[in-house]
Amino acid sequence: MKDWWDDRPVFSTTDKGARITGLAPGESPGHVTGRLAILAALCFAGWVAASLLGTSWLCNASSAPGETCAVDLPGGVRLLWRILATVAAAYFLLHFSLSFGEQARQRLGQSRAAGLLVGSALLAGIAAGAGFSVVTGFSVDPSETLRRTLDFRVGTEAYAISAAIALVAVLWWIFVLGRLPAALVAARERQATIERLRRDGRRYAGTVTLGRIVFWLGQSPELEVTIAYDSPAGAHEIAARMRTSPDRVPANGSKVVVLDDLRGDLHIELDRDGGPSFEPAERYRASE
Repeated sequence: MKDWWDDRPVFSTTDKGARITGLAPGESPGHVTGRLAILAALCFAGWVAASLLGTSWLCNASSAPGETCAVDLPGGVRLLWRILATVAAAYFLLHFSLSFGEQARQRLGQSRAAGLLVGSALLAGIAAGAGFSVVTGFSVDPSETLRRTLDFRVGTEAYAISAAIALVAVLWWIFVLGRLPAALVAARERQATIERLRRDGRRYAGTVTLGRIVFWLGQSPELEVTIAYDSPAGAHEIAARMRTSPDRVPANGSKVVVLDDLRGDLHIELDRDGGPSFEPAERYRASE
């Protein structure tokens, strides 16, 4: 599947920031495929394991004798090896989560929808792992363990921290999950509109006038632009947003193609056949 970001810049007259949606030429609107579902399950399982081991490590290090931890870690393992194992596992999980996010962004055509999909799996895993640690710790004598934890007794720090992590992760997960379905629907509908306009829309030649940089998403600038074009109804000037990378900012006055269905839907693309030129990349790099 072609990556829509390869055809940047991406324009939008309705959306801003991570909501701006793209669709590579010749591609169909994306959706949550079986591959993405499997990656989400693996992301969830990985963060369950990381959260469970992390909170169990904390419990083993701070609990009083006789208290229960979700996972009993070998006492003979040196602290240095535990730290190295934790760093390696965290690096792998972060790399996997970022890769999952890239594949979701490519398939769904929108950074926001992809971020919410990854975030829902990640937060659910953290909440499940930390929550299991809390349940395990309270399994022997729930009332006494709760009393000692609320009294901030030495040896109960792990339970309090694990409960706090689980609570924050659950609340955040509920917030993310509540927004995910609408984001997925909006991204797919916008991609379907782009596909329809490319197939059935009226094409007009236009030009782009660059405005100010609104912000950077990572190292990619988003600019306010003005699109001017003529149609049988007369001359038009419309405000739009443009997301791109520093090396793909079209020169002021570059040619664009405007696709219109006469019902209010617009799609704008850089005119690839017009031999576009680009501004120097140094001019649009984010300041460090």
